[in-house]
Amino acid sequence: MSILNINNLKKEYGINEVLNGFSMHINEGERTALIGANGSGKTTVFKLISGRETYSEGNISIRNDIEIGYLDQLPDLEPDLTIYSELEKVFKSVIKEIEKLKKYEEKIARYGKKADSSNPQSAKLNKLMKEYSQLQEKFNQGIGYEYQSKIRQVAAGLGFSEEVIYQKKLGQLSGGEKSRLGLIKLLLTEPDLLLLDEPTNHLDLKAVEWLENYLNNYQGTLIIISHDRYFLDNVISRIVEIKNGKNEDYAGNYSYYKKERKRRYQQHLREYKNQQKKIKELEDSIEQLYIWGRSRDSEKMFKRAKAMQKRLDKIDRLEKPTLKGRKMNLDLSTEIRGGNDVLKVENLAKSFADLNLFSNLNLELYRGDKAAVIGDNGSGKSTLLKIIMGELKADSGQVKIGTNIYTDYYRQEFDGFDEKDDLITALRKETRITVAEARNRLAAFLFTGEDVFKKVSQLSGGEKSRLRLLQLMSGNYNFLILDEPTNHLDLPSREVLEEALKEFSGTVLIVSHDRYFLDEVVDYIYELENSELKKYYGNYSYYSRKKEKINIESKEKEAETINQGRLDYEAQKKARNREMQRQNTLDETESLIEELETKLAEVESQLTKEKNLSDFEKLQELKKDYERINNRLEVLYEKWEKLLKN
Repeated sequence: MSILNINNLKKEYGINEVLNGFSMHINEGERTALIGANGSGKTTVFKLISGRETYSEGNISIRNDIEIGYLDQLPDLEPDLTIYSELEKVFKSVIKEIEKLKKYEEKIARYGKKADSSNPQSAKLNKLMKEYSQLQEKFNQGIGYEYQSKIRQVAAGLGFSEEVIYQKKLGQLSGGEKSRLGLIKLLLTEPDLLLLDEPTNHLDLKAVEWLENYLNNYQGTLIIISHDRYFLDNVISRIVEIKNGKNEDYAGNYSYYKKERKRRYQQHLREYKNQQKKIKELEDSIEQLYIWGRSRDSEKMFKRAKAMQKRLDKIDRLEKPTLKGRKMNLDLSTEIRGGNDVLKVENLAKSFADLNLFSNLNLELYRGDKAAVIGDNGSGKSTLLKIIMGELKADSGQVKIGTNIYTDYYRQEFDGFDEKDDLITALRKETRITVAEARNRLAAFLFTGEDVFKKVSQLSGGEKSRLRLLQLMSGNYNFLILDEPTNHLDLPSREVLEEALKEFSGTVLIVSHDRYFLDEVVDYIYELENSELKKYYGNYSYYSRKKEKINIESKEKEAETINQGRLDYEAQKKARNREMQRQNTLDETESLIEELETKLAEVESQLTKEKNLSDFEKLQELKKDYERINNRLEVLYEKWEKLLKN
């Protein structure tokens, strides 16, 4: 059943047209993602649905009984309130009902002492009991006394422990914590239609995974704006892309969208080429008829040419399709090779007051390595990067940067720009290039025309990120340290950054919560957990499988401990033998999977190399290799999953 209908919407800001002919129809229970380049109008659509802004043409109809939940900005918070007190405000009506029930209980207790069969108070007591019973029944139909545990559950899922919500004051919260608080309040309201704008921002990986699970079990309808492609794959069943102010619909998650978008592009390109061929044939025929008409002085030929021209004029000409819109041109290549030993961190320790972030931490990077550090918010990831860059001092241990290594550091919040500078001035301060060179480079990063005269203070988060990436490109660095580099970047820009980092011949150390990005770019994962750093030899998906295996083994050990006393010696021996066989087979399967994944990556790399693109026989051979390895991997993945469950 449809709960929201948007038809042919038009919206402008001044002379800038954002939406023109945009339509979207949402059915009850659907999980829909709204995607598009930065500035395409995604947040505008949310503001129009929630009634915060108006439109010039079209219409929006929302079913009367539908409650909409949307948070576009946090209200003013009372600094002395605790987090829990703020979250309790969501349940004001429930708390009032509890207070009302308590008053009835007090009255009933008073009248109960005075009442007996001959006392008129007993009639009042019966009336109170009846009213109380009705109130209690109505109260029990809602969340009731469970609201307190609901607050603790959602707060814990999004990174606020029970101790924190009862003790921490709102005035002590960072900007990211305030955003999380707003998201928690929104989830607690449980509206029929939930509008979420970048809900995974400011969340660590555990919180993102908890949110995915929560939303997958959510009873209402979801429309989500997100650049988190892993999240979109796990939560969303439909995608609406805003392109040139209009909607393009895809009946699947992000992975489906990528494949379907490419299929549609190829289909539209064929239709465009066929039409162009037809147009060319008509144009050639018209030209030939005119030539014959002039050479033979034939009015008949001229009439035929004019009739054919009318046919040509009536053709509804197709636009040439593009698979991808305008993208920044990011090239991170470096001319400086540098030594083989890039970074060595030994026995590093850091604490703040009573908080021990890490101790005896060790990390090594070699030329060409691409590694990520992941962990919960507050575990010390950004602190580690700052110590490596010399911006913070460690309590103990040492950091060694290799010979001929030139490092640049991309911070989460970069404050190196002068807000009063225009873009040309800001770029030239960092790179010392001419005005003409600055304009050319800015144009390659989608800053064209009058954009180059914008002040830094006028830039959006995504535009500042692009400007900072442009500085990275201009610096000839061979070791890049990147702290949340995909924050504020739209999907096309993230894809460009991924490709640039994959082609980068230098070394990269990344802190990121973008799981899709980590899968595409890194070779190793370092997990910072319980003050220790553990290395996993693969990308995020590999790390995730390993963690799942470790968790399963941990549960099995717990179960084995419980059941140990129940098994006799022979049964224990047989069980151990079976487990050893299973474990050996599992280890062999994992080794083979890792070997084949490496081979598959090599074949993928060969498929995209320019020298192979023009060699048809070589391409066919590579494609056969790819299919053979991929099919073998599918069989092994299935075998691996069965071994884990046994």
